[in-house]
Amino acid sequence: MSTAALAPTTITLTIDGTLSTSSIATMAMPFSGTITGATVAVTTAPTSSALTADLKVGAGVAVSTSIAAAGTSATGVLNTAPYAVTNKALTTNVATLTTAAHGYKVGDVVSVTGVGEPFDGTYTISAVGSATTFSYAKTATNVASAASSGGSASSKSPVKFAVGDLVSLDVSAVGSGTAGAGLTVAFTVTHG
Repeated sequence: MSTAALAPTTITLTIDGTLSTSSIATMAMPFSGTITGATVAVTTAPTSSALTADLKVGAGVAVSTSIAAAGTSATGVLNTAPYAVTNKALTTNVATLTTAAHGYKVGDVVSVTGVGEPFDGTYTISAVGSATTFSYAKTATNVASAASSGGSASSKSPVKFAVGDLVSLDVSAVGSGTAGAGLTVAFTVTHG
C-alpha cells in the first residue's frame, strides 16, 4: 500500500442564478481530510446589502466571511470563530464544555478563555459528546455542572472532515435589496 501523500485538491460549491435571502448547496465528502483554505466570490455583487457566506462541516462553521455590496470576493476565516461557553463541568479529570454547534472533532486543539480556573487554557479535544459539547483532559478538583458566566472556546486546528460528512455552503443576505448572483466558494482540502 502506498503511503505517498496526495496533493491538495480544490473543491468548488456554487449557487447558480440569483441568490435568495438564504441559499444552501451541500455535498457529501468522498474522502477524509482537512480544509486548509477557502475563497468566496460572486459574479454579480449584492445590491444594497451584504452577504454572509458560511462553509460548514456538519453543523459547525468551518469558514465564515462577509461580502460587502461593493465587493465581489473575500477570503474566509478558517474555523477560528469563538463559541460562547454556556455550561461547564469537570469530573474525574475530564472537563466538559457546552457551546453552540461547533463542528469540533476528537484531536482538535481548542483554546478556552474567560471561563475561569481550572478550565482556561489550550487543550486537545478527547471526546465530542454531541454537536454542542466537547471534552478534554484536565487534572483538577471536580467542578459540578453549572452555567458558565462567560468565556469562549475557539479552534486552533485545521477543519477536519470524515468520509460522508456533509459540507455545505450557507449564504444569507444581510439588509435589504438583491442578494446578488452566482456565488461560489472554492475550498482547498488535503486528503487523509
